[in-house]
Amino acid sequence: MEATKAVNYHRKDALVVSTSSSLREWSQVSERRDLDIDLSDCMDRAPAVGLGLALARPESKVLVLDCDATLRTNLGGLATIGESNPENLVHFVFDDTSSVSTSGLPIKGLDDLDLVQIARSSGYAKTYEFDRLEEFLIGLEEVMRQTGPVFVRVKVFRDGDQHPFPERTMAEGWAEVKANLAQEEEGPE
Repeated sequence: MEATKAVNYHRKDALVVSTSSSLREWSQVSERRDLDIDLSDCMDRAPAVGLGLALARPESKVLVLDCDATLRTNLGGLATIGESNPENLVHFVFDDTSSVSTSGLPIKGLDDLDLVQIARSSGYAKTYEFDRLEEFLIGLEEVMRQTGPVFVRVKVFRDGDQHPFPERTMAEGWAEVKANLAQEEEGPE
């Protein structure tokens, strides 16, 4: 939750795509829900949706808040992002050392998967790894200044009960973001 709060602090007017456990936490802390895309029914598609938004809105920063478990189901998305080279995309992966996102069960053989190396070899312009919250808090400002695509792996430990998914549906969230972006394009009346 603390890592998610830090992203919220630095987001400014960025569009944010979140999914899985990240979505549960993000919906609790986001101060700009009118710029948030919630993916609850197609969790492994957060990188693809973020890429689409980044390409469609190159003037806007796009943040993807992903989880290790959901990213592992679609690693090919990293290559697509690297090939597309969106300069405005920052892809955060919250690597859950407590395995809460998989009901406390570690996925055998995947704990040694080097997501940062996969992102780097897929063509991400810059990659970061943070194993401690303090390092993340200090490094986040630099991360947000980089030209993307940027990949950021943050080791997290979730304890206690999971937050619920947001009450708004995916369609309601998309409609709110679309209306907000259309209003921005029209400008003041």
